[in-house]
This record gives sequence, structure tokens and C-alpha cells, in this order.
Amino acid sequence: MAGAGCQLVQRSAMGWLVSLGDGAPVEAGGRSVSGTQYSSFTARAGADPRQAEVGLEEPAYSAPAIAEVASCKVIFDGVVYNRTELSDRFAGSSLPTANDAALILQAYLHWGENVLQKVRGIFALLIWDKQRDVLLCARDPIGVYPLFYADAGRELLFSTSIEVLLRHPRVSDAVNRAALADHLSHRHPIPEETFFESINRVRPAHVMKVTGKGRRQEYRYWDPQPDPTMVHWVSGGELEEQFDELLDQAVGRCLQLGQPGIYLSGGFDSVSVAAVAADSSRREGLADPLALSLVFPDPETSEEAVQRRVASDLGLPHVLVSLLEAAGPQGLMASALKMSTGWPVPLQNIWAPAYQHLGLEGKRRGCEVIMTGGGGDEWLGVSPYYAADLLRRLDLGGIYRLYKSYARSNRLPQLALIQHMLWTSGVRPWLGVAGRAFLRRTAPEILRKRRLRYLSKATPDWVAPDSALRQELYQRTMQRYSDPDSRSFYLDVGRLPLDHALSSTDMEEVFEEGRRMGLRVLMPYWDPDLLGFLMRVPPELLNQGGRTKGLVRQTLNRRFPNLGFERQKKIVAVNLLRNMLFEDGAQIWKTMGGTPALAELGIVDAPALEPVMETLLTDPKQEWRDSWRAREVINLELWLRARLQLPLPSAVSAVREPL
Repeated sequence: MAGAGCQLVQRSAMGWLVSLGDGAPVEAGGRSVSGTQYSSFTARAGADPRQAEVGLEEPAYSAPAIAEVASCKVIFDGVVYNRTELSDRFAGSSLPTANDAALILQAYLHWGENVLQKVRGIFALLIWDKQRDVLLCARDPIGVYPLFYADAGRELLFSTSIEVLLRHPRVSDAVNRAALADHLSHRHPIPEETFFESINRVRPAHVMKVTGKGRRQEYRYWDPQPDPTMVHWVSGGELEEQFDELLDQAVGRCLQLGQPGIYLSGGFDSVSVAAVAADSSRREGLADPLALSLVFPDPETSEEAVQRRVASDLGLPHVLVSLLEAAGPQGLMASALKMSTGWPVPLQNIWAPAYQHLGLEGKRRGCEVIMTGGGGDEWLGVSPYYAADLLRRLDLGGIYRLYKSYARSNRLPQLALIQHMLWTSGVRPWLGVAGRAFLRRTAPEILRKRRLRYLSKATPDWVAPDSALRQELYQRTMQRYSDPDSRSFYLDVGRLPLDHALSSTDMEEVFEEGRRMGLRVLMPYWDPDLLGFLMRVPPELLNQGGRTKGLVRQTLNRRFPNLGFERQKKIVAVNLLRNMLFEDGAQIWKTMGGTPALAELGIVDAPALEPVMETLLTDPKQEWRDSWRAREVINLELWLRARLQLPLPSAVSAVREPL
């Protein structure tokens, strides 16, 4: 990279673009960049580039901060939570710390690459060390901020926006056929890839280090549980002392970013966040948070009574919007499909249009940041795979208590729950580990062939009709396949939300939702300090009181004694979604004329898919996971049509988006 320069070359409401390279001009005849101007921009050392910002439409996400000295340059987009601590640490320095980038620059010059262990925050960060000829590209521990990159010949491009990268004339917009086919097979073997061949992501909690002549190395800089054999489990006393403090801190970090709103359901996660936010706001002399609630139309899923009572008891202003109104006249299914067609990747969250409506209502009432209860299911609950660990210890009493905690807290058929607890999450995982270990020692070729048969069976017959593409799918998965000798299924499954590709895409989707609304959407239960603590809380303490999420269930029951939180069971909307799929989804499918875009790319066999879709959209006996695959097919097809400028079904094209 000798002679290369690192510079910010675009700022817009859509995002920013940074180039590492020789900055050579784009040749005439390149792909249109839709009028976007690519010109170099260099900030003065210590100057705040936000003051030079032009044309940004989304105030929640302003231009990145830049700081530079002779030997080093920092580009920082995000929020430093421990700014005061770091500012005090470098108070005697001669270098200015006018913005967050300048502060990170100071810290890097002092600590080097260890700076990432010292910074608390949410961010996308680039550090260009000219003296060492090294570029460090880092994403915050949870991936709240995205960071994508593309190799464009003589330059390496970075952005928080896939769309910004695609508008660059040297970046191909060819879709990643293998990634799309794997998505329809419910596999995501390569966490750094996106749905575009030329664009990859820096993973959460990772640094991509670019050295020498473009050599790249990626490593994890933050891990709340680096050694599963050495877990320092939290004691009951530590739990009592530290949990409330860490949740207060996580919520407080959100409150410091502006007037808050809260997506308030009737569940433990969002209610606990609302209670802490109300208390913290009053303690700090801030305005009360605004409670924002969707009201579901059917009694099976409606939580309106709890939502109203919680907001009233907390003294919070409250906005309730019916799901039907928030979804729009064409319905939630069509609205979500239309929203997806305008996004850089297919939209996964079908509720997004309704929450966008709710978020914009909050924005009209002054909200700048919206908190959700996201992360509560991942970090407050106990995975059923804990049964496998209990079985290994022959702790039959523990298995019974785990079963009872699920039975008391969920609306699940008892026989199915027993089968899942004893077989799916209990015996079968250990049989699989033992069988694979035996074959590794005695017949590795048989093990390889068994894995290939499993991959073939797990790939629907109508996916990847082209034999070369199907072979590529198998090779991708086999190359990334790992079969560790699991010491604890509970710990292995518990860290999946940190490592799985879908976690990255979920965070990126939330970021994009917020950017388009001009709001920050944050989830306190995903705060790294709180999350790291909860990962060390023993399952028995998480399920205290004999029910799931007992850690917050008992606290909320004391706070709201008349709302029945002690015995509340989890509400799921599977029946609502199934009805929506069978009615609205089926009608949209009838008007689509099949899947010409997916078929043209060789991702699906259209004739083979037709009868499958008919079954998925009409047969209530299908497993829900299989039925929902029909929505995934429709969503992916229409997303591709929009990128290829092909017509959409009338029910989808008629949707008028608020943004």
C-alpha cells in the first residue's frame, strides 16, 4: 500500500464512502453513479467535520469525524460511551480532542491496536497508520454500526452503506448467486459475505487489518467468553449487585443520545427497559420517554391492556397505533414486500413497515432515539440445549425443572415440549457428537460423505438446479464446516447470536431502519457490558422462581403487582402470520407469474417450485419454518425484480411508502 491514501470521498444522507488507494480518476464510460460527486475531502487535524456537513437529510447519523496527524489518520462514525474517561486520560496532551476521531487518534498513538479494548461505544472505525503502512478497519462489538468494503481495482472502498458502494463505478452490482441460494436453504456459511459478489462486511467485534501490498487479516478483538472451559460464573450476590447497575448503564447510554421513545409491547424485555428509562430520565432531570405501542387486532396476540397499564403506572406519554393502520391499506405483507424492494438487501423483518410508521410518529413528537427490548430473548432466557448438559451430568432433577420452566412460561403442547426437551435438545446432540467423533477417528471418508448427504437433503430440490451452483453450495459449506468437541451445548448455543451471520444482517437492518427514519434505534440488552455479564449468569439464576426470564419477571411483578407478570406466558404471532401468508401471500403469488428473476439467475427451478409454493401457501399442516419459506421466495424474487427494473405485482406496486 505504499503511496496509498485514505480519504473520505463522499458524504450524503445515504452514507459515506472512504477510499484507500491511489485515488485515480474514474475512466469515462464507467457505470453511472446517479449524479454522486466523488471528490476528496480532508479534515483539518482536530476540526469537527460535522461543521462542514452539507446536504445530510438524516440528523441521527451525521458525517463521520476525522482527525489526522503526520503519521496517522482516523475516520470514526459512531458514539464513544466512555468519552469523559478517555478525555481525562489524555487531558495533558498537546493534541486537540475536539471530536471523537481525535480522541481515538490520541488513544491509538498511546495504545496501538489495543485501543479497541479501551473504547466503549457503537461505531465503524478506520485507522490509517501511514508510518506502519497499516489500515485497521473495525466494527463495534455488537455490530450496531455496519461496515462494508469492496475491492475496486486500485482502491479499497469502505462504507456503512451497501448502496453507496454499489453506486461507485468500479464496484460490480452482480448478485451473489451462491449466497442467495444458501439463504433459501436456510444456510449462511460465510458470515463476511453479502448478497453482492463484490461487497463483504467486517464482522461485529472484528478488525480487518490491511498491510503491505493489500494483504488482509481479520481477528476478533472482543469476546465476552473467550474460553468456555474457564467461565467465571456470576454468584447470587454479584447478580443482585450488578445486574440493575449494568441495565441502568445500558439504558443511560441510549438516553444520552437525545429525546427517547420506547417500542413498548406487553413483554418483559421492553417493559423492563421502559421502567429503567422512566426512572433514569427523572433522576437525571430529563423529559419522560415516549411509549410507542402497536395494538394487534386479534385477542390471541393483543397486549393492549398491559401496554396501557404499564405506560400509565410509569406516568409515560403513550401513543397506540393499530397494526392495521400502521401496516397501510394494502396490508402488512404487501407493505413489507414493497419496502424490501427499495433496500440494499432483502428485508427480513416483516413487521418493519408497522414499526416504521410508529417510529415516524415518535419522531414527529420529538423522539431522537428509540429503544426496544431486542436482545432479551437471547440473553435473559435459557436455551433448551441446556438439557443436553444436564443429561450429560445425569441431572434428571435439573431436566425436570428446565422442562417445567418452559411449560409454565410458554403456550406449547406438552407432548411436543417433552419430546423437544428430551430428544431434540437432550439426547440427539450428544449422539451426534459421539457419532462424529467415532467416525473422525475410524472412517473420516464416511463422515465426509454423510455430511454431503445431509447437505443435499437440507437443500430443497428446487434450489440451485444448475449442478455447478449446487456443487459450489456444498463446497462453501464443507470448507467452513467445523465440528468442535463440545464441552457445553448451553455455552455453544448461547454464543451463536454473537457469531452467526444472521446476527450481523439483523443489526444492519435495524441500522438501516433508523437511518431511513432519521432516528437511532437501539437495544439496551445488546449492550456489550450487560451482555457479557448475562452470559455468565448460571441458568438456574436466569430461571429463578421456576419460570423463564425469572431475573426480570420477579422484578416486574413487584413493580406492577396487578398485571400478572409472575404467571405471564410468551405471546407468539405464528397464527397471525400464517393467516397473513395464506391470504395475502397467496394472492400476491398468484399475480406474480412465477419467479422469472430467480430462475434466470439459476437460483431456483421455476417449474419444480410451482407445486411446492402451492403446498406451502395452502397446507396448514406444514411446519411453520417450511411455510414461511414461501414468503422468503416471494421476497427475494421481488427484490431482484426491483434491481433488474422488472414490474412488480399490482398489490405491491400500489403501496405508498412514507419515506
